[in-house]
Amino acid sequence: MPQTLALDIGATKTRIAVISGIKIKDKKVIKTPKTKAEITKALFNLIDSYRGIKKIGIGVAAFTRNGRTYGTPNMDYTGVDIKSILKNRYKIPVFVDNDANCAGLAELYYGAGKGKKNFILLTLGTGIGGAIIINGKIYRGTGFAGEPGHSLVRGKYFEHIASAPASVKLGQKLLKRKITSEEIEKLADKGDKKAKKIYEIIGEYIGESLVNIAMYLDPEIIILGGGFAKVKHIYPSMLKTFKQKDIVPRKIPIVHAKLSDDAGLIGAALLPKETI
Repeated sequence: MPQTLALDIGATKTRIAVISGIKIKDKKVIKTPKTKAEITKALFNLIDSYRGIKKIGIGVAAFTRNGRTYGTPNMDYTGVDIKSILKNRYKIPVFVDNDANCAGLAELYYGAGKGKKNFILLTLGTGIGGAIIINGKIYRGTGFAGEPGHSLVRGKYFEHIASAPASVKLGQKLLKRKITSEEIEKLADKGDKKAKKIYEIIGEYIGESLVNIAMYLDPEIIILGGGFAKVKHIYPSMLKTFKQKDIVPRKIPIVHAKLSDDAGLIGAALLPKETI
């Protein structure tokens, strides 16, 4: 069976593995380099370490169209035609999409979205990504649909006020000292009121965004993935806000992504199937 090499290029980490369904083989993880040239060189080095590859699927934290990045808000990789670069170097088919779209595909085929025709996936992490599934297919618009992180909530970009870095910025303001996301979560676990207030505020922002999503698309379910979605303290105010501010008496389940950090890789390997 031809092997598909999948890459998940995020602002913080880049993952690569040989994928067959949900089976992951020879997985490697590196810290994503800082510049375009360094990122591309790192991709070459990673791909060169594998043999017998017939296809490459790539998810990247970027606005993408036809294999090119048109915006990478959280890293230096804008304006790169990844598809052409890799296709010319390796002489095999290359498929490229937004990383959250890849995660959405993985959840559609194998995860919390399996059996659903219409749902939304939000990935909460360094930024906030999203995937829109309509009638069992990724909805891309002209290429840039499904980017909730840069929708406006209270006049600010959503990911600037409700991501992991946003929690750190708010934490430094409320706690009046330098602190990491992990330290804030540990304080909240211990019952620290200021730490819990941070998550209460952010949960409210997320809840408001979910109301907007429900009003526009009314999905069967909303799936939350990404590392920041694992923070339990954001959920009480998020769910309360979602319920109170939605004027329609609907009950849209909000569930965790099933495939966790590997969703992007698994979905990137599904891109050839989607394209066909």
